[in-house]
Amino acid sequence: MDWATEYPFPEGNSSMVFNKSIDNINQILATSFNMAPEHALEAEEYGCFTANCSPSEYVEFVLGPQTLPLYKAILITIIFGAVFITGVIGNLLVCIVIIRHSTMHTATNYYLFSLAVSDLLYLLFGLPTEIFLYWHQYPFLFGLTFCKIRAFISEACTYVSVFTIVAFSMERFLAICYPLYLYAMVGFKRAMRIITALWIISFLSAIPFGLLTDIQYLIYPLDNAPIAESAFCSMSPEVPNIIPIFELSFCVFFVIPMIIIILLYGRMGAKIRSRATLKLGVRHGTINQEARNSQKKKKTVIRMLAAVVVTFFVCWFPFHIQRLWYLYAKNIENFQDINEWLFSIAGFAYYVSCTINPIVYSVMSRRYRVAFKELLCGKPVGAYYNSGFARDCSSFREPTTATTNKRGYDRVQSVHVRSSHYDNANETASMSSNRVLIKKTYSLPLPK
Repeated sequence: MDWATEYPFPEGNSSMVFNKSIDNINQILATSFNMAPEHALEAEEYGCFTANCSPSEYVEFVLGPQTLPLYKAILITIIFGAVFITGVIGNLLVCIVIIRHSTMHTATNYYLFSLAVSDLLYLLFGLPTEIFLYWHQYPFLFGLTFCKIRAFISEACTYVSVFTIVAFSMERFLAICYPLYLYAMVGFKRAMRIITALWIISFLSAIPFGLLTDIQYLIYPLDNAPIAESAFCSMSPEVPNIIPIFELSFCVFFVIPMIIIILLYGRMGAKIRSRATLKLGVRHGTINQEARNSQKKKKTVIRMLAAVVVTFFVCWFPFHIQRLWYLYAKNIENFQDINEWLFSIAGFAYYVSCTINPIVYSVMSRRYRVAFKELLCGKPVGAYYNSGFARDCSSFREPTTATTNKRGYDRVQSVHVRSSHYDNANETASMSSNRVLIKKTYSLPLPK
């Protein structure tokens, strides 16, 4: 069993590299000093009677071997290395695609950009060190400053991800259920203000983890001196008993957001289903195909965002449950076996959560698939416009109340590409038809 399965108080998840339970220390100390001669065989079960152990032997007895077995270290390195490479490349592609394509400069994509940046920080600060610690479990070699920064960044990026998912879920909820209210707000500026605020709140909320994380040492029982070679980066085990830090994290950054998002997507799903039963518009005596396409695209967006939310919570649920299991389930039968399984699942899902989002975008969004292909194949921006990329993207342009000529021009210009299938040049040249076309630039149907 990994040491951290019994002591999950690290910065990030670095404690998974330590073997054996820190809870055994008190039992070991009692055995070392209070062992009666007739219980000598009982001492042998611990494998190290303190009076006969050097400090290095005592550290290995408590924390396990300094290096994991070679086959385990190689296997973990391959798995986590694949997660790291996939996550970094995928999130970088998302960021580059959103930056390069002006048609993707929407409030929703700004939230996804924020999510990709937080995932990148999470991977870069956490996973390389995690892999190294499987090859060199102790002592911790990166110093107190890096220990605290890593704890702080890991927790802060987690909170950013939660808040971002809640924010763009609310954005889609307003777009589907209260379009007039959304139209009355300036989309881009509002999104930027919200994203800035959630990053600030997340970093402020993570400060306690950075302050309370420190370099910890085992104490050698014979002289009560810390053993330098046992250094590891972790939160003190007394902290969760004094401050309900993990309970608060679970409630504020998992339970409450999950309830909010379930309610939002439930309302959105009901709204879309109710609209699907109605005629979306009539043109020349037939059902308006444009309206049908718009409704279909909205359903695709909802499925993509819902998939992001589901995968996020599936990835993070084991992490929070394992923390609470350690705190409250120690007296349950088979505690250690269950904890070990929970910890293994949580440790893997902990980093996979940063990798899965770009995959979800690619699978469920045609816009992202086309943009990824354009970027990877080296074609210039706009090379796919003739294949329908511009028409697809223009249907998702965020509605705004900007009154500048530039914004008005953008809205008319973007719809000319779409309207070319339905209107001739004379129709689109008239002011009245332009007003109709401007209505079509909205990604949502106008209220009846």
